[in-house]
Amino acid sequence: MMANFRLILYSVLLLISLGSFCLTGCYVPFVRYVPTPDDVVVEMLQLARVDRDDLVYDLGCGDGRFVITAARVFGARGVGVDIDPDRIRESEENARRAGVTDRVKFFVQDLFQTDIREATVVTLYLFPDLNLKLRPKLFRELRPGTRVLSYKYDMGEWEPDSQRTVDKPRVSPKEAPPVYYFWVIPADAGGVWRWRMTTSGGGRDYSLRLVQTFQKISGKLKGQVSESPIEEPRLSGDQISFTIIDETQGQKALIRFLGRISGNSIEGEAVVQGGPDAGHYSWTARREQ
Repeated sequence: MMANFRLILYSVLLLISLGSFCLTGCYVPFVRYVPTPDDVVVEMLQLARVDRDDLVYDLGCGDGRFVITAARVFGARGVGVDIDPDRIRESEENARRAGVTDRVKFFVQDLFQTDIREATVVTLYLFPDLNLKLRPKLFRELRPGTRVLSYKYDMGEWEPDSQRTVDKPRVSPKEAPPVYYFWVIPADAGGVWRWRMTTSGGGRDYSLRLVQTFQKISGKLKGQVSESPIEEPRLSGDQISFTIIDETQGQKALIRFLGRISGNSIEGEAVVQGGPDAGHYSWTARREQ
């Protein structure tokens, strides 16, 4: 009996020495807290264009500097979560000193269990493996257009929409300057979309098959007489755009489609340049289910 007790006690102490337990009972690897430099925090929030309409979630908030800066400098609201109660107490004290307790909240939580659906901006300074484990949650819970920032570490094959190198002296000649990354959660754009566009010259039917990998899209559009790849495809949040060269009755025209994805519909406009139908037209597409 005593031997079993000693074995259990030893196992618990070993786990504690290597990491910590989350509130739901799962084991979470220990992440040593290293603060992001204050000026870099401001740069990152500027890159995401944070303003007073935003709700910033910092997952693994440390001393709370991201959400406190978002509130103090940019007027945003903020929520910080950390599994370490000492860090949360420190964050709450820092918020009090900064005079932003009415705009920020802090919780002792496992970041993987935190409900982040209301966030418009998410900030991270985690290890690469944690970023990859967190990525499915970001896509599952965050709305298209939500901005994600990460200091030092990327998201694997999910390429950033932008990245910046910190303009700081290196700690040593062999150490590369740190980089921070920026993403926008993309809408679900893949599938077959159909629409009929009515211009001054009559109606035209189109079918577009879109292929999507994160925010990267490509596709082929079938018009009246031919099928060709779309050009300049772009997906940013729920905003989509692309260009086609349309040829009807021997005349070529460039058409730029710009719209907003909402579920299985796109609403926007088509801008026709060249040919007898030049002008702006409404555009509504529906996705086959």
